[in-house]
Order: sequence, then structure tokens, then C-alpha cells
Amino acid sequence: MDNSCKFQFLGGVEEVGRLAMVLETRDVKLLFEYGMSPGKPPTYPLPAPPVDLILLTHAHLDHSGMIPWLFSKSDQNILTTKITGEITDLLHKDTISIAKSEGYAIPYSKSDIKEAKASIIPIELSEKRIIGDAIDVICHSAGHIPGSVMFELVGDKKILFTGDFNVVDTRIAKKCKPVNCDILFLEGTYAGRDHPKKREELEKELIDKIDEVVKRGGVAVLPAFAVSRSQEIAMILRNSGFNIWFDGMGRKVARIFLRYPRYLRSSEELKKAFNKLNLVHSDQGRRLALKSEVIITSSGMMDGGPVLNYMNKLKNDRKSAVLLTGYQVENSNARLLVNKGKLNFYGVLEKVECEVQYFDLSAHAGHSELIDFAKKCNSEKIILMHSDNREALIEPLKEFAEVYTPKTGEVVEL
Repeated sequence: MDNSCKFQFLGGVEEVGRLAMVLETRDVKLLFEYGMSPGKPPTYPLPAPPVDLILLTHAHLDHSGMIPWLFSKSDQNILTTKITGEITDLLHKDTISIAKSEGYAIPYSKSDIKEAKASIIPIELSEKRIIGDAIDVICHSAGHIPGSVMFELVGDKKILFTGDFNVVDTRIAKKCKPVNCDILFLEGTYAGRDHPKKREELEKELIDKIDEVVKRGGVAVLPAFAVSRSQEIAMILRNSGFNIWFDGMGRKVARIFLRYPRYLRSSEELKKAFNKLNLVHSDQGRRLALKSEVIITSSGMMDGGPVLNYMNKLKNDRKSAVLLTGYQVENSNARLLVNKGKLNFYGVLEKVECEVQYFDLSAHAGHSELIDFAKKCNSEKIILMHSDNREALIEPLKEFAEVYTPKTGEVVEL
């Protein structure tokens, strides 16, 4: 029997975004993730070959966004948590809407989305499944967002694919724990950068900054990812006393989260937070939100969604502020705002006069945490992925493991 393990990244290995990897071990061919990088225009991974099974760690589009495209080619099965299946379905439908409104080619059809949803094989945390010739698949909580998992494959060797993971508790999700393995596929979103402060300190600073903006007569706009970050910010601000309006797809996501309380750190806290919000349902709601104190709205990278409507009205108001809390990929509108003080309003570049500040409320492990996690996994081999700065991790990881930095499309045999 061939005990080797062969893999190829189709995207997302030398960059943060459009992650996809094919793994062949024993008699099975597996596809881990099949994402897209939302942008203007979006970018996609290389075409995927026919596989026996798709393993999806979580719902974010850079991991899940192109999965329906696979169903336009052949039938598939997707192993993921039920909550992830529901959220990805929502995001896939939104992807078609965005493509239509932005004038980009629509990557897949509504029937592909329907087939993808129907092809999910739900798996629970710590549940074991056997695939192919006696390979066990076990999923462990990744601590990144509710329902996110790391996949452990147990055959001749133990393999761990982390997806995105977090090693500190957030308001919405509990931290993950290292898993003993021989081969570790490790995300490196924050390679070379540590989170500068403890979560509690950052949350207090965010509330203090909003207070400062409100006292000077401005509006604090918080662009936030619809999945997990917008709900977490609502929880952080629950007892702040601010007049808060909540806009975008995060409402639907919150309802899905509440149907799966076992994946939340506290479903009660989330419920209480949402009961204190004013929800935007119409243009009239948006007008009222602009007269309020705080607006939590999608999209988190400011590439579309209601946030651009609000910013169009507030861009010249020096009393107001845009408070960013998430990772901003290269070429995103929010990165442009941070670096150049400008925003792209549907093709028109405009200067933004209001205050801009970034709060590192990340749901990813920082540089030192990545190294510590990898060390505790006791791996012989580490493959670095999902990072635009893998070089920062090579030397520290080489002290206890063999480190690989494959290129997109390169086939590597272990």
C-alpha cells in the first residue's frame, strides 16, 4: 500500500484569500476549502480536479465562496458542520447578487447553490467519520467563528488542517486547542504580527473611542463582517448605552447562530445584545441611523453593502469616524482607506475627511500564538498556507519541525 501523502494548493497558499487544497492519501482524493477573494473583480482558485469529498472548515467566502462552481461540473459531497452549511448558502446567494450589481461575471447558478446545500454531510465537533480505506476524519473546534473546525485525518500518519483558528476566547466563540499530529497545515494570516493588546483592553478602547466620537457630535460607523464580527461587536457594545443601528446581512446570520447555541460561547448574551439594537429594514431606517450614534454595518472590507451608502453621506464630516475591527486584505476598499484616506464609491475615488481608526479585534492567532500552537501540536512537518508573509514563520518553526512553503499549483509529496 502507498503510504505517501501528496498535496497541491489551487489558491490561498501565498496570500490570504481564495484558499483551496487537494490532498491525496491512500486511496482518496480530498479537496479542503474552495474559496474566492471578494474584490473588484473577485479572484478565484485554479480549477479543481474531481475529488471524493470536499472538507469545509467554515463559511467565510475566502474558504467557501467557489464551492457551488464545483457542482456545475460534477456531483460532490461536502463534509462540514450544519451551521456552516446554512451560512455558506446565505453567502453564496449574496455572491450572485453582488456579481449582478457590480457587473461581474456570475461564477455559478442558483441551482448550483441548491445542489451544494443538498450535498452537505453534517459532522459534529469530536465526531469521527471513516472515509476511503480506513482513514478517520475528526473535527475539532477552531475558535475562529461559530461552527468553524479544524480537520484531523488519521491514517498511516496524523494530519491536521487548521483552516482559520483562534487561541483566545472572544465574546462569540471559545478558543481552540492544539491537536497532536505528524503533518500540520498551518494558516499564517498574522505571520510576522502579534496582536498588540489583550482583548479586554481593545474592547475598552473601542468603547472609549465611540464615546469620544458621540460627545463631539459625530456618528461612529463600524464596518463589520456579516459572519461573526458584526454579532461580536453588538455583544461588546451591549451595555454601553449608545443608540446603535444594525444594518446588512448580519441580522440573518445572527438568527442562524441562535439556532445552534452549542457553537456559541453564550447564546443568551447574543440574544440580549440583539434585543438592544435598532435594526435597519428600509431607506427610512438608514436615514434614522445617520442621525444616531453608532452604525454597525456590512461589508467589513467596505467593498460593497450598506456601508458605502453611509460613508457617502458622512465622508466629509470630521466629527464622525470609521472604526475598523477586521483584517483588511490587500486591494480592499478598507485597506485603501487606511493607507490613502480614500474610498472607491462604485468606480469613483473620493477623499474621506472623517476620522479612521483600526482596532485589532482579530479572530486569528497572532504570530507568537501560531508558533506556540504549532509547537504544541508536536508536528514533524509543517506546511504554511493562507499568508502573505510566510517567511516570518520559517526560522522559528524550523527549530522543531521541517517547514514547507509550497507555491500555487505546485505538487508536493511527503
